[in-house]
Formats: sequence, C-alpha cells, structure tokens
Amino acid sequence: MRRSAAAVILAGLSIWAPAYAQTITVSPTAVSVPLGTFYQFSATVAGVTPTTVGWTIALPAGATGSPGTISANGRYTPPAAIPSTGTVIVTASPTAAPTVTASATVTLLNPYPTLASVYPANAGVGPFTLTLNGSGFVPGAQALFGGVPLATTYVSTTRLTATGSATQAQSGLQVPLAVMNPAPGPETSADAVSLFIGTPATGDKVTYNVAARFLDQAAFGPDSITSAHVQAVGLEAYLNEQFAAPITPYPDPSTTGFGLGQVQARFFTNAVHGSDQLRQRVAFALSAIMVASAVEENSPTQLVPYLQLLKKDAFVNFRTLMEDVTLNPTMGEYLDMRNNDKANPAKDTNANENYARELMQLFTIGLFQLNQDGTLQLDGSGNPIPTYDQTTIQNFAKVYTGWTYPTKPGATPEKHNPPYFIGPMVPYESNHDTTSKTLLNGLVVPAGGTARSDLKAALDDIFNHQNVAPFIGKQLIQHLVTSNPSPAYVGRIAAVFSDNGSGIRGDLQAVVKAILLDPEARAGDDGPSLTPPDTSGHLREPVFAVASILRGLGAVVNDTNRLTGQATNLGQTIFSPPTVFNYFAPGYIIPAEFTAGASLLGPEFQLQSPSSAVARTNMVNTFVYGGLGSGTVIDWTALTNLAATPQALVDAVNSAFMYSQMPASVQTQILSAVNAITGTTAAVYKERAQAAVYLTVSSAYYNVEH
Repeated sequence: MRRSAAAVILAGLSIWAPAYAQTITVSPTAVSVPLGTFYQFSATVAGVTPTTVGWTIALPAGATGSPGTISANGRYTPPAAIPSTGTVIVTASPTAAPTVTASATVTLLNPYPTLASVYPANAGVGPFTLTLNGSGFVPGAQALFGGVPLATTYVSTTRLTATGSATQAQSGLQVPLAVMNPAPGPETSADAVSLFIGTPATGDKVTYNVAARFLDQAAFGPDSITSAHVQAVGLEAYLNEQFAAPITPYPDPSTTGFGLGQVQARFFTNAVHGSDQLRQRVAFALSAIMVASAVEENSPTQLVPYLQLLKKDAFVNFRTLMEDVTLNPTMGEYLDMRNNDKANPAKDTNANENYARELMQLFTIGLFQLNQDGTLQLDGSGNPIPTYDQTTIQNFAKVYTGWTYPTKPGATPEKHNPPYFIGPMVPYESNHDTTSKTLLNGLVVPAGGTARSDLKAALDDIFNHQNVAPFIGKQLIQHLVTSNPSPAYVGRIAAVFSDNGSGIRGDLQAVVKAILLDPEARAGDDGPSLTPPDTSGHLREPVFAVASILRGLGAVVNDTNRLTGQATNLGQTIFSPPTVFNYFAPGYIIPAEFTAGASLLGPEFQLQSPSSAVARTNMVNTFVYGGLGSGTVIDWTALTNLAATPQALVDAVNSAFMYSQMPASVQTQILSAVNAITGTTAAVYKERAQAAVYLTVSSAYYNVEH
C-alpha cells in the first residue's frame, strides 16, 4: 500500500532518532583543597536508573605519590603529602552505566598551619631564638614576628625554630607570632600566640578586687577568705593548687534513698564551701555540654556515678573524657547506647542512632565546619559546610552496637545485662555490628573489628576532627568567662587544645588555665569597658547566682539546705535540663531590642523572662530578709559592724559582690537608700546592711557577671 509523504518522513524520524542521552556531571569541576581538610563533591545523573554513583580517584599520567581517598558518597580526603604534579583527578560514573563518566580536577595546597605555643614565652630586647610548636608545618614554613619574617628552620610538621631581634619600641608588648606555609597556598596561622618582650613580673600577687573577679570565673564566686588567699599567692599559683585539690564527693547512693534531694543539696554545699572550686566549675560546664539529665536518670544510683565522672575528668585529656562518657552506663541509658543491638534484617531493625548523633552534634564537633577561631567555614556560595550527614550517623551508630550495662559482681554476662551503674559498660561481641563503617573525613573502619577496636577508631576519628578544639574551647569560655569571646580568644584556646606546648592534644587542664589567664579574660580586672555595648561577661545562670550570692555573704550551708527550690523558681532545677540540649543553647542571641541593636550571644538569657526576672528579685529578698532554714545560715555581723558609716558599708558590699567596680550612679542610689534608714540601734544597722546587699545583688549590673 502506498504511504503518504508525511508517513514516510515520520517513519524516518522514528528510525534515526537517537536514544535519550545518558549523562553525568560533577560539581565542581575544579577546586583547591588544603591537606588536612576534605571536600564534598556532588554528581547529577540523567537518563540512567538508578541514579546512584560510584567515585574513583587517580593521579595524572606520569605523576607519583598518593591521590588520597574518596568515600562512597563523594567526600574526598587528600593524602598526607602533595603528589608530584600537585593535582588529583576525581571521577564519577553511574553504577548502572559505568562507561559514562565525568571528572573534576583537585589542586592540592599545603595545609593550614596551626601555631599552638612558643618557647620561651618572653624575650628581652635584642636577639632571640624561639621554638614554635603546632601542627601542619611544611618545609619552607616561615615564622612571622609582628608580621615580619624570621629566619626559620623546619624541624618537623609540629616544630620550627626561628631567630630574630626585638626592638626597644617593642619592650613591654605582646608581639603576635604566626606561621606561614609556602606555596601552593600559601596559608598563615591565626595570631593566637604572642611573645612578650621584656621580663614579666614574678610572684604575681594581685589586688583583692582582681582576686575576687577571678573567682567569679574560677570558682562559684568570691568569698573573703579565698579572695585574700588568691591575692597573696597570685592567679596561676591558685590554679595550680586547684588542679591538685582533692575532689569533693557526692553522697553514696546507698545512703540517699530514691530521690535526688540529698544529691542536689550536696551540690550547693560543695559549691559554697568545697575546696575544689575550679574542678566544680569545670565539671558543671561539662555537664551542660555532655548532658545526661535527671529528667530521665532520676535516681542517685543512676546519676551520681556520672556526676563523679565529670569531676574526676575535669582536668584530664578530652579523649579520655570522651571514652569515659561514652561507656558510662548513665549516658548509655540516657542516649540509648546500652543494649544497642546490631541491625536485624529479618526484623527490619537498625542500630539506634541517638548517641551517634548527639556525641557529634552536641558533645564534640557541632553541625558545621569551623575555623580554629570558632567562625563558620563557608562554601563557594556562602553557606555553612556540614560536618557530617545522615549516612555518617548511621555508620557511627553501627560502631556503638553491642554494649550493655556492667556485669554485676558474681553474675553471668548477658546480651542485655540488667541495669547496673558501677563501672563502664561492657561489650557483648555477638551483638556488635562487624561490617565496615565509613566515618568522619572518609575514615573507613574495616569489617571484622571488635566492639572495643571499632569504638577506639571512632572516638579517635572524632577527637582528631578539626572542629573539636574551637567547639569545646568556645563553650568552656562561655561558661567560665564570657558569652561573647572574640574569634582571637577562641583561636588562642583552640591552639592550646590542639597542642599544650608538649605536643599533647586535648589537655583540659592546659585549656582551662589558658581560658582563665587569657588577656581577654583578664581585661576587665581594671574595670568594665566604658564603650557600649560592653560584651564581656555573662548572665549568672540561676544555679551560679544562688551559690555566688551565698559565698559573697559568707553563708554556712549544709546538706539540709533547700536551695534547689530557689534555683528551680528561676527556671533551672539542678541536674535536670529538659533535654539533651541543656537548659539553654550556646548560640542563643539576645533579642536586639535589649542590646541597642547589637548582635550578642547570651545563652543564659534563654532562661530569662519578665516572670523569671521578678523571681530573681524575690529570691534575693528571701536570702536577705526571709528564712532559708537551718540548712543555710547567714551571719550579718561583719556588715552590721560597718553600717554606722554608710559609705564604708557600701564600699564593703561593692568589694564583696562587684570587685569595687560598681558604677558610680548605682553607688549613689544605694548610698542614698542606706542613709534614709535612720537610727543608731543594732536593728537599724542590720537593716542598713540588708538594704545595701539587697539593692546590690538584685541589680542588673550584678546579675550580668563582668
């Protein structure tokens, strides 16, 4: 049959029309990546089903060296050294069409150098020789002294020596030091380390007021005896004493019954009177980062071992703390790592992801990649770079399978041991997932490992992640010193975390000392900033406010105190944050209408509201005028003896609670109120003393610790 011309044309089109194109594109097609970091590639597939992708890496033809590694999801990790050509080829192909490929070129750069410490820490005017410790140094690295290159000798990836000369004009100054790696790059370390030119004072005694302010950071507030001691021995000597002080205990759970009342009361007894003030402050800060809440762990048997662990580990290596927290049965119960079964395909169950997620998100590295000064790293579009993805969480979850409660003495180990909280959790190997696991930065834990070997690999992987130093360092600064540390402050502390000066990473004792002795921490010793807004300090959270007021008053507190209720009225029941996110978030921003438009972090302000502000004033009223019972006794004699001279009284209260930094306008108002209370009887003098304390401690200036 004769066909129409149109039919013939259509038939021809049908015969010659090509199949739908199979394509893949890789993004980006070219990128520079410093050693010691990683880069996440993405691929888009069209015309192929399924759209899953395989990744490979290779050196250009003729190149020598290692290309590095790339994970199944396209995360590229550079090698330890730059290959001969300085470039690597990353290739992606659809698993359903492996001959269809697309590639990207990676140009490798020298690593970001980190300068952690310098020896000696000071030098005189004239020639000097320095040893610089850190990480990421490469041959040809250059030490910079106030931006000026020094004659530098490369010793290793963690050490340089340098010589130079200081001028008379630099005498008495902290001159910043940095390290610049050569091309390809080049990259320069942050100015986190400096060299003091001159001879620092020895036996650094301080004024009483400097000592008192220091104790608002290194203790639960100042009291007269401890302030006088710090004044006599100096700040660093006091810290060294604190590092060696014996640990104040919590009551034995066998003696407390089922409620937490006695444990909570002991917290306040220890906070007011304990000799290990610094350890307590650091442990309290750690409890806000690595949360195991009494909302669920609500018996002394469950909670006390965890509280004691945080005290014991306050000054150890952070890697030790990570493992102790991970294997603590209280934490295991709170975040579901105990009795975490490996996947069972027959039952369609998978490993529990709870601890895997929170250990990274809240306890160690956070959600986004950070620079060493705590600022966000951004991609080419200006967006934060995630530290991990859901696949990473799932792989870590597999690591944490097979652990159960400690085996009770005399009992037989079981797959799921009954609850028992003395000692670390133990593995039940047949319940552990032995498949391979891909973790942070593309680290592959091979199949066949034990619960212990997999756990070690995982915790080491997290511990060595670049985020840990700024993530933990900044939060410890926020808890101890200021809600708004400068990036330079964070960078200096991160550098100490990365290397304590002896090549050790994660030394919490060195980190705490660096935080408290840092120039930014000490900058307010001579008075707060007069340029608004003053970003130093932080709001006294309720628990800290309770303890610091009582220490300032010289109160006598015992284990029958009812102080837990006072803090609860302000929104903070000790040991009982509502979720794993603590009582407040470290990144909470104070509403702009309260900060003259400035963007200021104020984590503790997340608990503040009009009603809690009234409750805080009412609490002070109870402390001063009400009865706290026999568990908390305040002796007004010392202040009453000064009340015949109102100015002397106000000066004493100013010194006790505000390190003599009370604004003149506040002093005038309080003095006026005290003078308005007339008479010469003991009752009048006590009333004056109480009024002076009430007006001081209920003021906004006191409640925002400077």
